[in-house]
Amino acid sequence: MRPVAVAVRGPLIYIVDDGLGQLLRYDRDDGSFEILKDLRKIVSGTVTDVYVASDLTYYLADFDGGRVLHFDQNGKLLRVFEDRINLGRPVAMVVNEATGYVYIADSFNDDVLVYNRAGLLAGAIGERGDGAGQFRGITALAVGPDGYYVATRFGETRVQVMARDGRFLRAFEKDALIFPLAIAVGPDGRAYVGDYLTDTIKVFEEGAYVYSLGRSGTAPGQFKRITDLWYEAGFLYVADSLNGRIQVLKITPENLQRARTPVVK
Repeated sequence: MRPVAVAVRGPLIYIVDDGLGQLLRYDRDDGSFEILKDLRKIVSGTVTDVYVASDLTYYLADFDGGRVLHFDQNGKLLRVFEDRINLGRPVAMVVNEATGYVYIADSFNDDVLVYNRAGLLAGAIGERGDGAGQFRGITALAVGPDGYYVATRFGETRVQVMARDGRFLRAFEKDALIFPLAIAVGPDGRAYVGDYLTDTIKVFEEGAYVYSLGRSGTAPGQFKRITDLWYEAGFLYVADSLNGRIQVLKITPENLQRARTPVVK
């Protein structure tokens, strides 16, 4: 009805449907839908993100409840990340599969909290502000081959890349984005950013804007309110919220070349 978040592992697509108040799982192999969770029973309001780890455990960001819930692949609650002092409004999270550390983007304090394997707070990346390594109005978080990508609604730049040790690496091209609400990064480092206000996906290479995908509309490849993105094995999954669907784009060099539009300087 109104999907707001999507995550994918293999043929399994996990969808947070805010309209239905459910966490759904779609199997691309057999085309089946399964209701995993009735979200109204476990969260305080809106779930802003879902992240599925390689072991098929999954995380839900309970925005209004100020916490992140971690479930095993069968839906059993494993852990609650909750900190009334440091965690106010979680909007997104990612997991470092090598270390098991969990990174939670907090739009209230405008930083990224780092939790260790034991679920204890181990540190934070960034702080509120407008400079390098500072954020104002965090909206999305993604992990790429070179670090963590943090998108914000306000500030001088809309997306910054932070190294795995928390150092500032670079910012995306200024003025290329209006309201980034979703971000995904491929293994080649190419970043895809969903711009909420323009209904387009802006593509960046090394922080430089090179072209855009889609436009506002209801046809295939057109969008109405992109709220989440997930890159998986050559496919880009798009939560096309107001169109009530998940769109799947096949990412190949040939497709991207055809999609290129001139960059206006």
